[in-house]
Amino acid sequence: MNTKTYLAVVALLTASLTAQVSPVAAPPKSIPGGDEAVALEKFLVVGQPIEGYRATDALTGTKTGAALRDLPLSLAVIPRQLIEDRRITFLAEALDNVSGAQRKLGYGGVQNFGAIVRGFDSGFVTLRNGYRDFGFYTLRDTANVERFEVLKGPGSILYGSLQPGGITNTLTKQPLATPLRRATVIVGENDFYRGELDVGGPLAKNVFYRANVAYENAGSFRDRVENESEFIASAVTWVLGPNTRWTVELEYKHSNYTWDLGLPRNLLSFTVPTSRFLGEPDAKNDAQSFLASSVLEHRFNAGWKLRQNLETAYSGGDYNLRSPLSVGANGRTVSRVAYATKERSINYNLQHELVGQFSTGDVKHQAIVGVELLRAEDGYDFFFQSLASIDLLAPVYGAQPGTGFPLFGNTTKRDGAALYAQDLIALRDDVKLLVGARYDTVYYDDYDRVRKATNRIATDAAVSPQTGLVYQPTRATSLYASYSTSFLPIAGGRTFNGSFLKPEKGEQFETGVKQEFFNGRASATLAAYWITKENVSTPDLVNTGFRLQVGEQKSNGVELDLAGSPVRGWDIIVAGAYSDAYVSRDNRFAVGSFLPGAPKLSGSVWSKYALQSGAAKGLGFGLGAFSASKRQTVLPNNVWLPSYTRFDAALYYAPGAWSLQLNVKNLADDRIYDLTGTTVMPQAPRTFLLSASYTF
Repeated sequence: MNTKTYLAVVALLTASLTAQVSPVAAPPKSIPGGDEAVALEKFLVVGQPIEGYRATDALTGTKTGAALRDLPLSLAVIPRQLIEDRRITFLAEALDNVSGAQRKLGYGGVQNFGAIVRGFDSGFVTLRNGYRDFGFYTLRDTANVERFEVLKGPGSILYGSLQPGGITNTLTKQPLATPLRRATVIVGENDFYRGELDVGGPLAKNVFYRANVAYENAGSFRDRVENESEFIASAVTWVLGPNTRWTVELEYKHSNYTWDLGLPRNLLSFTVPTSRFLGEPDAKNDAQSFLASSVLEHRFNAGWKLRQNLETAYSGGDYNLRSPLSVGANGRTVSRVAYATKERSINYNLQHELVGQFSTGDVKHQAIVGVELLRAEDGYDFFFQSLASIDLLAPVYGAQPGTGFPLFGNTTKRDGAALYAQDLIALRDDVKLLVGARYDTVYYDDYDRVRKATNRIATDAAVSPQTGLVYQPTRATSLYASYSTSFLPIAGGRTFNGSFLKPEKGEQFETGVKQEFFNGRASATLAAYWITKENVSTPDLVNTGFRLQVGEQKSNGVELDLAGSPVRGWDIIVAGAYSDAYVSRDNRFAVGSFLPGAPKLSGSVWSKYALQSGAAKGLGFGLGAFSASKRQTVLPNNVWLPSYTRFDAALYYAPGAWSLQLNVKNLADDRIYDLTGTTVMPQAPRTFLLSASYTF
């Protein structure tokens, strides 16, 4: 679906709704329904409104919005206010404020991202409103992000096959009961221009909406790299009765951007300017993502409700890859490769969930039982093309790729079915028990269109249990311990005896304390964890071309997350982590080798203060520091990413409907690098962003 078609669908939907309902003079602040009426935001958005940077609950841990202090889990929440205060326009930046999490950049540009959590690469699998995004080329935008959550540790009990380190979840803005109209313009260095529009409110007595639009046209600190994108998202909620709500969301993003995969994993890459571009400026990617979802909720009574979730998502486009490979022996000749590809991914996800709050005697329960069906279909065709090398120290552009030939092309299908149940049990007011399990079956069909042969048809199954206990000696303190598991099917490879590889398995033991301070205005989580991942696939060194599953990896660490508003006008968020993520058994790599992208030490602090009275009321200041020790780029360990400490700052002035904001990122103009998976990508040098917003 192209942009014009999508806009036509949105316009037709809006026009149809407007034609069938009459406007209301005074929009209601709550949903009609007599004594059973509830605020629209609280009914539809799982998660209470956040004051400042501190969240009291989260969706991702239980899907029920349970209070964070009652959960034997580590969850980090990045609210909309922090996204705006730091002026985050690339969602991966939100990971800076999460302990134990590092950025991993996406598919040749700035539109998508992954994460390395507790030492393990998430593999570009993320969640959006609890649905899985499978494609690593899915385009994302911050315009309609309400908050960003990170569940640390295995999350397979609710979300199926995952790495054991953790999972990220983006929650989108929902329809509003009261009108909102807000426009924002952002300009910055390197010809950065971005506009956003956020509107919402009632369409009629029983219909509410939210719409977000963004346009971005930007150059880059990277030589000859540019991006242009359009984004539109809409959500409409129908109140079908006092106990039934139906929300439909549509989201579309289109982007045309220069393929840029950064620099080779070589120590010489850290000696050239961070602006050094080793691709070709005419290598453009034309990509788009489309999402449609439906959430139907019906309350049977005060304790029970049925929720039906349906989503379909498409990502794909035409890609022109011009990627650096390695630096030659002379220290300056960089070999390159070119591919022309057509790629597409379409996902379907259906969930039926029964959510209940009930009591058995003096014991209280907050439970969810769900059934999930999903299908993911991917197709890609890679045409290999030769491409002339380029000089690392003095690049000259203009090389054209040679004649291509099909190198590989696959059509893959993944069908999954799962049954899961979880219960948060209040055994006493001060003792909570979390128990649950999930059963998954996953079917794979991988067809090689170049060889015209099937690579794999197989089915994997797994049970993922979870349990944890919370003891609260006071209302401000929670002590907890938990055990959780994960599984991850391995798509390719066989053993010498012809059998397919078994899924990787992970397990985690975690213990910690959650503490509230300043009469509940701030809270902190201190956690210690031990993760083991087994069945890691390794090459069979005796039988070439086959695989073994003798590998094992571990990650142990301690993390601290703190957020709150100690005094009126002051918001602060702090994160710190020690992590030891390493190879514990392998037939290729030395035991003790560091896992890529995982620093031993990392931490951050961001603080904002706004004057609350006087002639300068509305004036605010923000300052942050973000740090990580050196990180490995690849196994075997041979190239380290340098350690860094980055400083950001901001100045705010919001006297009324207008607000002005100046952000400075990388204040000291330091050299900082992230991983992409196969290369390293510099972060931006010192950058100024000026933004203005008007609420009307």
